[in-house]
Formats: sequence, structure tokens, C-alpha cells
Amino acid sequence: MKRILVVEDYHALADIETLLCQMEGYDVKSAATGEEGLSLIDSYQPDLVILDLMLPGELSGTQVIDKIRGDGREEPKVLVVSALINQTTAPELEKYKNVQTLKKPFKVKELANRVRVMMGADGA
Repeated sequence: MKRILVVEDYHALADIETLLCQMEGYDVKSAATGEEGLSLIDSYQPDLVILDLMLPGELSGTQVIDKIRGDGREEPKVLVVSALINQTTAPELEKYKNVQTLKKPFKVKELANRVRVMMGADGA
């Protein structure tokens, strides 16, 4: 079963994202900080990380991506879901391999479609 890690500090949104991904048939874990997310990436080894940019603690979402991609890794795929997505941040984030963006607020169907595409046609 394919795995998704949700890194989002707003608990209500994290619950929605988690439930949506579970309904799509994925194994899902969540983290509320960048530090917790990085730890889970190493131990859980998700196929996709749904990541907010504004996180509490010492690591922002962008710093999490820097650390994930810092050793040249192209996996896991990352879907940045943030209110900070704009004409400046989107191109900066998309320079990383396997990173896409989705601006908050979003429609649940839009998130579901994006997750399906990023996870591949074979689903869970």
C-alpha cells in the first residue's frame, strides 16, 4: 500500500487531508511540525508528502523540502498546499524535482485529483 505523510499544523485541515487520502486507499500519517515531518519521512518512507509552508517550530515547509532534496533525492514526491503559493513562490518550489503546488483554499475534489495524479494511475 502506498503511503502519504501530511505535514500540517492546522489540525482540522490535517484531519480533512488525512481522511481524504485514507478514503482514496492510502496509508496515511500526519505531523504538525517540520521536525516531526522530517523524522517521519526517514522512518515511514512515504511516497508522497502533503506539506504546508508555514509550520511552527524551527523548520518551515521550504526548509523541509531543502533537507529532503539536499542529498540529491528525488523521492518522496511533495505536494505543497499553502496560502503562500503565488507567482513568486510557485516557480521557486517547482524547481525541485517531484514538487507541485496547490493554493489554499482549495476544493477537496481538486486535492483528491492532484493526489491521484501524483501517486500514479495504479493508486494504492
